[in-house]
Amino acid sequence: MLTNYDAKAVAEVMGIAFLRSSKVGPLPPASSSTTAKGVSKSPASGLGGDFVICVDDVLVLVVEAKMNNTFSQFNQSKGRANRNSDFKNDLVSSPSPVLIEKAVERGLPRQALRHVAEWLAGGDKAKASWLEWGVVPKTTLERRETQLSPQESERTERVARLFVHARRALGTEAEAREFMTTPHPQLDERSPVDAARTDLGARRTEQILNALEYGLAL
Repeated sequence: MLTNYDAKAVAEVMGIAFLRSSKVGPLPPASSSTTAKGVSKSPASGLGGDFVICVDDVLVLVVEAKMNNTFSQFNQSKGRANRNSDFKNDLVSSPSPVLIEKAVERGLPRQALRHVAEWLAGGDKAKASWLEWGVVPKTTLERRETQLSPQESERTERVARLFVHARRALGTEAEAREFMTTPHPQLDERSPVDAARTDLGARRTEQILNALEYGLAL
């Protein structure tokens, strides 16, 4: 991960939060079964898209947090706290890059992509759908009921990371949205969202943002 990787902001844009378990131990083996949609379910599947990861032998539940809601409001929501008695709403207030990485490897909740698209669209629902399909094709996304594949999760995280970087480099969310969705000459007239389909495209976008942030020559 980059040294200036803002894991807390990336998690916020993706609409996810992390709850620590009261138990310590290795993650139970994932079920060998897969859904009809082609994405393996985790041991915690059936929790509405929530799932468990293991970091330093501590189990962590990855859950959806509504965009623009405070984490305190999230903690008070009914149902979440009772889904698994091992998780006592011990919210990780400052997520680490490792937590994001483990969640991506496991496969982000399907709604994470929607959250990212809504941040980029600024309230335009039609544009949000269009942006989603730019990350995961529409026909594929329609088959994702609760969870994205690891590859789709990587693309989602890249877009969220670039948006956070653009917001920091440019100063406002409005400018970041415009940057992310506008074709750029340094990206072969692709938008950063389109370029982020590959890791190399995301790196090229980061070079542009670093130049804008620190006054460097491209």
